[in-house]
Amino acid sequence: MRPMQLPDPAANTFRSQLGEPLADMLETWQFQDNKSGPGTSSPPLLGDAFVQLYDAMQRTEASLIEKNAVAAGNRASAEDVTELGEYALELFNQSLHWANHLDLTAVFETLQLFTITMARWIARHDGELLSLEPIVDALGRVANDTREPGELLMLYHAMGEVIEATAAAIQRDLDKSNPGRPWRILHMNRAIVATRTQQPDVMDEAFAVLVRYLPEDAAGFFTQGMEQMDLLNYPPHVREVMGRYYRKWSVNRSLH
Repeated sequence: MRPMQLPDPAANTFRSQLGEPLADMLETWQFQDNKSGPGTSSPPLLGDAFVQLYDAMQRTEASLIEKNAVAAGNRASAEDVTELGEYALELFNQSLHWANHLDLTAVFETLQLFTITMARWIARHDGELLSLEPIVDALGRVANDTREPGELLMLYHAMGEVIEATAAAIQRDLDKSNPGRPWRILHMNRAIVATRTQQPDVMDEAFAVLVRYLPEDAAGFFTQGMEQMDLLNYPPHVREVMGRYYRKWSVNRSLH
């Protein structure tokens, strides 16, 4: 398993690090007898679209740091960033389907990381995330393959950036009928990743956010968490944090 390293959320990083995997995908597609596949955009079209995306991202970055752009009214707005981000996430989603269709595991893994990084780029440029599913899917798959505490911590912080940038309508979470909704899965996975870092302050932060947004899931989460403490032989300082939340949300509430 190769180490997990989230790319820097900057246009130049996208341009320099995505060229090779996208070229691999194009080459593999060109050697296919049957060119049909998922979605409406073929790898050649996706490759061209990504080049245009990098240019748009660089223009956006430049407008946000250039004083003259503000004075001239050419500064990219939060709405501009949101719109560009939605377009970019759709490109990544289509590319992931192609990488999976062509059985390109390494390309798929790279595109996963950059899907997460695209979400962080949107967040850092004051945009909103309107489509969580591809981001949460990527975060979940990467989390499943991550073991090293430092990498888990990096992933945890990325999840926090995604939560903060999620559109208010999604954060309100008015329809709780679907337990697989991305907003819920994001919080549950973040709390699990926090536990796996074995850092009490990180666990405290994640658990507080979990009970704030998903109070109805708190008792079940901390009950299962205590079971995992025994199964996986977590150290005492981790058990203490989980036990504290378990007593508050599971034991105490079951006595009423």
